[in-house]
Amino acid sequence: MAKLEIQIQTSEMLKPSTPTLNHLRSLNLSMFDQPDASNYAPILFHYLPSNEQNNTAERCDKLKKSLADTLVNFYPLAGRFSRNDLTIHCNDEGAEYVETRVNANLAQFLHQLGPKIELLDHLIPWCNSFPPESTHLPPLLAVQVNIFNCGGLVIGIQISHIITDGFTLGTFMTEWARVSRTGTATKDCSYGHLPSLFHSRVVPLAHHDFSSLPSSDIVGPKIVTRRFVFDAQAIANLKHRINSSAPFTKPNRVMIVLSLIWNVLVGISSAKRGHSRDSCLIIPINVRAKSKLPSLQHALGNCTLISIPTLEANNRQELHDFANLVGSTLRETLISIGKANIDDIASMVADQSRELVNAFGQKDEKDIYLSSSWCKFPWYEVDFGWGKPFWVSSACRLLEVIILVDTKEGDGIEAWVSLKEDDIIEFERNIQMVLPRINHISSQKITPISRL
Repeated sequence: MAKLEIQIQTSEMLKPSTPTLNHLRSLNLSMFDQPDASNYAPILFHYLPSNEQNNTAERCDKLKKSLADTLVNFYPLAGRFSRNDLTIHCNDEGAEYVETRVNANLAQFLHQLGPKIELLDHLIPWCNSFPPESTHLPPLLAVQVNIFNCGGLVIGIQISHIITDGFTLGTFMTEWARVSRTGTATKDCSYGHLPSLFHSRVVPLAHHDFSSLPSSDIVGPKIVTRRFVFDAQAIANLKHRINSSAPFTKPNRVMIVLSLIWNVLVGISSAKRGHSRDSCLIIPINVRAKSKLPSLQHALGNCTLISIPTLEANNRQELHDFANLVGSTLRETLISIGKANIDDIASMVADQSRELVNAFGQKDEKDIYLSSSWCKFPWYEVDFGWGKPFWVSSACRLLEVIILVDTKEGDGIEAWVSLKEDDIIEFERNIQMVLPRINHISSQKITPISRL
């Protein structure tokens, strides 16, 4: 399967079904937000044919109407970001909405996907950045509904990271699905809460030098994405290996997989250069889940702090040492978040913003690896009325990053690793040597349930 035959049926800017109120038409960024208008996060929800498979028009109508209704409460996603004043103008210009027909069978497509996961990019609207030749401000949300010949359906999402983290995207998708099932929108969303608590005047974002931070619109070496599946047994084996060497370490699934990936990347870097370098792993943390402050529990937008375990050059370690380093650094950050009040968190955000900018300012002398865990978010509960998704996937990225997503069973992890082309080849080779039980997409097909 070298190429998907896709025909666009409709493409429009979908506005909220009810106009946004005048007093909500301007949303400032909070301290947590970074004004990189090119950085979009892709996610795809794959649905096998249901009992309603012969009525795809009705399903598309329901998706479109419920999305418009959901945008009433998630009104910033239908607005536009202005870099001039670092503000979201909630002007109801709309989210991009595309419907396509795909001349393929979804089960066959998934089974034959193989290592060519770049085929998934055809199922999301415009890959990772708005066309640079456009004179229009890009939408903050784009949705592509893909209908396959068999009645299977894939919903591809691109959403701006300016005001959206994993929690916010998960909340949006859950609410959109609920509106589709029930026909009513009742959720009272809390946009604007974070900017009121952490307004950007505390850290003048306009004066930050973000030029050294990674961005998906920077032209550079080709980035290749590969998917690796760590099933429950592979993670259990890794955990046993770590604990047998360091019984005091109690890593969770995410820590185990990140530690292994970082370990392999450090080895690749040392072999390529002939010497080791300082290395750090950037791990975002959802503050809402770790804070004692009720006011943050359901706030929408970006609400993450980072933990940055750092390994010094010439300090080559074994896997359990990486796990200890990741675990101890995360533990310190989590303890700080758990004790923090609003002012403390504001200070942490300011300090970490400077630390992040400084770290990327040293990228010529230091290896810096970005990661993001989308585990434990309710992706597999997103039911629009015809069942839960068979598979929830990421897609190719244009910058180097490690994305972790739960497997459908919930006890494994899919690692979507994006690296420079030469590095990803070495990564595939090295990680198979480290743990033969790891399956990845170049050898393991995505096989739908037996009834298909």
